[in-house]
Amino acid sequence: MLRIFVYGGYRNRQPLAYAPIRERLGNRVELVDNPQDAQILTVSHHKDLELFGERIFEFAKQHPKLKVVLLSEEPFWDSVWMPNPLARTQSFKTSAGAFPFTVLNHHTSLVFSATKIPYFLLTDPRYIAGYRPRLDRNAGMTATQWHSHFQQAQIDAAFISIRRTGRLLSPAFPQADLFALSVFRSEFAACCRGDRIVREGQGWTNGPKRQDLSDWHADKLSRFDLQCRYLSAFENTHQPMYVSEKIYDAFAVGAIPLYSASPAHAVHRLVGSRGWVNFYDHMTPVPSMDALEPVSLQICGDYAAIQSQLAQLLAEKGILEREYERLCSSLVRELKTVIESAPTICKRCAVHTGLA
Repeated sequence: MLRIFVYGGYRNRQPLAYAPIRERLGNRVELVDNPQDAQILTVSHHKDLELFGERIFEFAKQHPKLKVVLLSEEPFWDSVWMPNPLARTQSFKTSAGAFPFTVLNHHTSLVFSATKIPYFLLTDPRYIAGYRPRLDRNAGMTATQWHSHFQQAQIDAAFISIRRTGRLLSPAFPQADLFALSVFRSEFAACCRGDRIVREGQGWTNGPKRQDLSDWHADKLSRFDLQCRYLSAFENTHQPMYVSEKIYDAFAVGAIPLYSASPAHAVHRLVGSRGWVNFYDHMTPVPSMDALEPVSLQICGDYAAIQSQLAQLLAEKGILEREYERLCSSLVRELKTVIESAPTICKRCAVHTGLA
């Protein structure tokens, strides 16, 4: 059994924080309350190293076998705040010395490399519970019915996300096909044309944050169900293995997803390459989309096919359970590798050893 001490201000945003994943890990992992009882200390954001690095260094000095892991589910955090989001083995320098840590994220590990259902849909059962009845309904609609629906949509396009600006939030690592999208999608939303465009979220409106709602995701599905022609599904970051709930939200509510994905992106394998609009080859300059543009009957046919495919996928409980097991097995395997081979701090000299 692996003994893990989960630490830091972002500890609620990593695989071990979610009840469905912990339940399926069973006795393979034990979460402990003190670093002295742990084999691994995990943080979830580079900010946790910046805020608590001195304390983590002391933990590592007092418990030389303790390994430090940055277990990150968010490529946006990695690309913006981590000096190098692509290196698996790194070092963090404090005033007293440096300690090594291992990065397990979308780029450096297989933890988040989904087979059929992406990681974020596994973190809370309410995602799939919200999708199933809508996708079942949608799967019964023909291309002609979708064509009529899009012609009569009450909302031309909807954009629900934080409005972000500035070069600091636009990092790019071309060698890994990793780059920030949050500024692009904000500029895209601002440029989008139509009779009724919905732009909501911090920076767009003065209302409460979506996260302050009792169930922000259910609210989104309910508000936009069969109301939109287009719905923004742009991720905050383009990373080939990163697929969140956003594109599934758009299909569930019966809207054409607006997305950006390179040819190697996992969305083509998980969802398909049809029935949505891909702006990957049209990002510079930011396009001014006309949301009044009608959806062709051909796209409606592709859209109907994807709806049937997704409904069947999420209806099969065996597929869901196999995806959970893939995630749990991969996580345990990665953590065991850390215990067996990751460098440790040298207690006597208070500097880390084992790094090239």
